[in-house]
Amino acid sequence: MGLTGIELPEAKEGFAIIPAGTTLVVWGKSPSGIMYALTELADRIQYKGSDGLRFDAPVIESPSIAVRSIARAFSCEASDKQWFYDKAGWRDYLSMLASNRYNRFALTLGMAYNYPYHHHMIRDVYLKFSYPFLVEVPGFPVRVAGLSADERALNLEMLAFIGREAARRGLAFQLGLWTQHYDFDMADKASHRIEGITNENLAPYCKEALALILKAVPEISGLTFRVHVEGGIEEGDYDFWKTLFEAVKESGRPIEIDMHAKGLDHEMIEVARASGMPVVVSPKYIAEHMGLPYHPASIREREYPPVESANVRETLSKGSRKFLRASYGDLLAKDRDWNVIFRIWPGTQRLLLWADPEMSSGYGRHASLCGAEGVELCEPMFFRGRMGTGVPGARFNYKTNFLSPKQDWHKYEYHYRVWGRRLFAPDTGLDDCRRFLEAKCGDAGRECEVGLAHASRILPLVTQTHGPSVSNNLYWPEMYTNLAVLGEGPNRPYGHDTDRPVRFGNVSSFDPQLFANAREYVGSIASAKDLRKYNPLDVAEWLEALARNVESQIPLIRSRQAFHTPDVQRIYIDLRILSGIARFFAEKYRASCWAEAFMVTGLAEAREKAGAHVRLATVAWKEVVDASKDVYQEDLSFGIQHYMRGHWAQRLHDIEKEALDLESWREGDDPSAPSPDESGKPYLDALKLWVPTLSRVLPVTYPEVFTAGQEILIQIECLQTEDAPVLHYRHVNQAERWNEIPMTAETGRYCARIPAEYTQSAFHLQFYVTALEGNTVVLSPGLEKTLSNQPYLTILQT
Repeated sequence: MGLTGIELPEAKEGFAIIPAGTTLVVWGKSPSGIMYALTELADRIQYKGSDGLRFDAPVIESPSIAVRSIARAFSCEASDKQWFYDKAGWRDYLSMLASNRYNRFALTLGMAYNYPYHHHMIRDVYLKFSYPFLVEVPGFPVRVAGLSADERALNLEMLAFIGREAARRGLAFQLGLWTQHYDFDMADKASHRIEGITNENLAPYCKEALALILKAVPEISGLTFRVHVEGGIEEGDYDFWKTLFEAVKESGRPIEIDMHAKGLDHEMIEVARASGMPVVVSPKYIAEHMGLPYHPASIREREYPPVESANVRETLSKGSRKFLRASYGDLLAKDRDWNVIFRIWPGTQRLLLWADPEMSSGYGRHASLCGAEGVELCEPMFFRGRMGTGVPGARFNYKTNFLSPKQDWHKYEYHYRVWGRRLFAPDTGLDDCRRFLEAKCGDAGRECEVGLAHASRILPLVTQTHGPSVSNNLYWPEMYTNLAVLGEGPNRPYGHDTDRPVRFGNVSSFDPQLFANAREYVGSIASAKDLRKYNPLDVAEWLEALARNVESQIPLIRSRQAFHTPDVQRIYIDLRILSGIARFFAEKYRASCWAEAFMVTGLAEAREKAGAHVRLATVAWKEVVDASKDVYQEDLSFGIQHYMRGHWAQRLHDIEKEALDLESWREGDDPSAPSPDESGKPYLDALKLWVPTLSRVLPVTYPEVFTAGQEILIQIECLQTEDAPVLHYRHVNQAERWNEIPMTAETGRYCARIPAEYTQSAFHLQFYVTALEGNTVVLSPGLEKTLSNQPYLTILQT
């Protein structure tokens, strides 16, 4: 027991605020804990005045995960220099991060383009190959043509300033150097020409340049590197990294080496380990997007590795280590001596507001899977203006000054608050969220809170269940490039990264172990198989329910006195857009099931029903356009391709065309259409009689830990079912596929045993159970109503 008889947190950053009569006792386990306690008091006074100092009970918080990082990317010279050189802006921004319990800030350089070879599209290269924009290295004739010595010095000065200001606020300063080389001679349209680099001097130059940067910015506590070919170095060129890491080793202080996991192999980990520095690997949480808070139970089938890669430059990322393209792969082994931090990429939601305490709490609980250290969240608008598409002032996104905030991140203050505080302490109440919204949104605060919570689940759910591309350069569900439910889609943007035929219902989910696409679902009806997964009609119902919940708040917000204030208007507009997106995708999921039924049966009724749902999807998208057309800029650019920029209105033509094509179709129009088969009517009847898949926590008994080589008994007590439930299990290794075994009845219980030879491995275990109750599929534990829990259980190896 601790101070005043209250049990105080043991974790380093834990803190407590304890009322004791007319006194408040502030306690922290460390300086960070004290800071969090004091900034909590300041926050309460700022938003609630003297009432904020009234406590009914002690406030005691302890971090759920060790690393809570925000990443900001320099993507575009035209638009990003404005914030990069803004010292006052940095002070405000970093203070906001620290007060919201983030403990790391990552400045990310060198990600304006991927695939740095044979790339004539490269134009804006400011800070892409970062070293010569920051330092002059004695003995090396490397320079940026046209860059003055004063500007180079200013860039280094700003880097040092950001590091100092981050450290003053208790934030670890992580520098991301994602590009080590690109084909300078091939980038003939580049804004800045790099001179003096040769194959022979590249590695020594990078080493010496990095050493100068580390000396000039002693606050750099970690470095993030992209170690696959997109960083400019051929995969398997370990000598380059050995040379570069010498600069880290010789810096005279511990500096974390964080390696982005795509293409990462264990030999590369050994190279980092040999430096003697702390080693971190940073896999994607779920592809280059944001899905539901649990780690996907599986990866897409196409992510499992081929025997070898046909591309010599990508022999790992497209070959033996391909499974790391989407998630954590085999990096969570029990006896690893590296840390794991998951990166939540910015492909899903780049512009619209996101803030759901339940879902961010889910990330706070599950980011520590099998001992992982935490997460790095790419901030909103992370890639705004990427590939040379930015213009000064464009980061505000709005057409009017009325809606544009003072700083681009001010729109997302509630986003930062919800994420940071719930990653820190997932189980705390909502007072900190509500006092902020009440201050910002007045009498509309509560309705904005509820509407945003439901709206924020929409796009992560879509991402989880519809995965046409791992790449955020190709797939942007927030401003979706339409994929038709019938026919063959074009190669771009999805064709080279999804299975053929390229149509909506054939697109895999990002977790095919738990979510079936429409083709698989209808195929299971046709073959009378049990499909023990969630299906697209389940997802459609969830999306429609989310839309209803959002829409229930919209008229309430409109009736409040604060409705016409900019803070409320920004929320109101985004809620309208997101509810329309939810209804659009709900109807696309339904249409895809009927379209796949048409492909099985050839029956016109199935095609007509697909068309009816596509028409409803079109109506929903028109609502999105109506809500956004007079508000957001016409060119919201995150890349140079048409599918990475534009406006919701520009997507409408393809959506309307799909509806017209389906409506005008007559039998015989399409020679590739299947012949009608009247025996297929039972499949249509099955769709009409759809029964939702259930999530239920069954009374499962299992050991919390196990020893390698030990048989594991899983039991379900007193389950009333005609069919034996099925145990699904796997090592916590996404390079492997799942196993399943029927459970056997034994005196009032069902039992299954995971064999001892299977547990003799380097990995922990995960499992879940499915059962049939009549025609209803039950997943246990499955997904709860908030979609924020982990739908499987883990057993840790001792």
